[in-house]
Amino acid sequence: MFDMERLFADAEQGILPALKILGDLYLNGYEENDIQPDLNRALEYYEKAAEGGMEDAFLELGYIYCAGKHMQPDYAKGINYYKQAAEMGNTTAMGNLGMAYMNGYGVEENKTKGFEYFLKAAEGGHPNAMHQVAILYRDGVGVAPDSEKAVYWEEQAKIQEAKDKEEENAEKPALQRAFEQNLKFISKDTLDVELVQYIFGNTEDLQQYTMGECTFSSGRVLTADPLYYLKNPKEVLVKAKRIRPGTYPVQLSIMNSQLAGMRIVGARLKLNNNEAVAYELAHGEKEDNKITFAGFPVECGLACFCDEQAAQSYWRFLDGWYKEHKGGNIYDDYFAALFAESFKKNPSVQREAGDILMWNNPLDGSMIAMFASGMGDGYYTDYWGVDASGEQCELVIIFMDPKLF
Repeated sequence: MFDMERLFADAEQGILPALKILGDLYLNGYEENDIQPDLNRALEYYEKAAEGGMEDAFLELGYIYCAGKHMQPDYAKGINYYKQAAEMGNTTAMGNLGMAYMNGYGVEENKTKGFEYFLKAAEGGHPNAMHQVAILYRDGVGVAPDSEKAVYWEEQAKIQEAKDKEEENAEKPALQRAFEQNLKFISKDTLDVELVQYIFGNTEDLQQYTMGECTFSSGRVLTADPLYYLKNPKEVLVKAKRIRPGTYPVQLSIMNSQLAGMRIVGARLKLNNNEAVAYELAHGEKEDNKITFAGFPVECGLACFCDEQAAQSYWRFLDGWYKEHKGGNIYDDYFAALFAESFKKNPSVQREAGDILMWNNPLDGSMIAMFASGMGDGYYTDYWGVDASGEQCELVIIFMDPKLF
């Protein structure tokens, strides 16, 4: 939320950044300050900032008049603003002028002039313009064909993009960079055998912990956020593949890094002692028996393994609990104490509030293995580990790539 009183006061004094910010706010609206879009006011502030010589204001005005997003295009006005920004050294404006002259937008088509603007932008370090210059040299548009220069500018574009990305990443805190890279990691639909072996292997970086054995009475397995999605029968899908009814150990891989602190990297339900030689997506199954997506969303920072019958018993427990505790919060008023007790019993493998709970349902003793989901909320994929004979030997969820943290 912006301090509008201060912004208006600064704008009255002609302070350029304040004028530009007000232009931005009125151009698109800003809900947090209850500002509705107002194109005329936006233009007023941008024009005042441009009169003061603000390069970004000229660029924004060029975009508004040429793009046609906020008003009918007025190319002549827009091109004029782009030219003023370009004269001040703005490479984006140069590239936009290159595009205008190449296609005759608001000016008479002139491919030579278009090439010249693209070249100026490229020489100023604009990677998209570098790509355009490479294409124009390759195809001989607006300039004589030159394959060597085409290759040169394409290489320069790649170098500049890598440099820009490096600078962008350098400005971010290390944990944020790791978190963003981890989001890409968990979105993959394949799982490398060697990575799983590393995560659940004996290494100095990771601690292996068996949180206990969980009973699967029907052999129909669910993975879900136990405090959000598992509460609603319509929000969870039973795995399409079943396991033999029985009791199986739940193993956790735990990392304690300086960057992220103590986190559960992965969890697996170990069905036998066989070694997985491949991993396949653990698709869910709907009532009509059509196989659906694999994985599950997390909204409360927890995941779980449980049997379908345990989930049904859990729903009955919740129904009774909420009737007794109207307006209550199932985590704050019930589970928080159980997780805290778990921490007291095993403080070396979890954070102080508790990350691990093998929950026994007071109604019938059915079990749900609950554990923190790596860096918290997100969408996590689960996989069946398959042994050399093609049989399922484990169900795995990987929350984090520990090498990133």
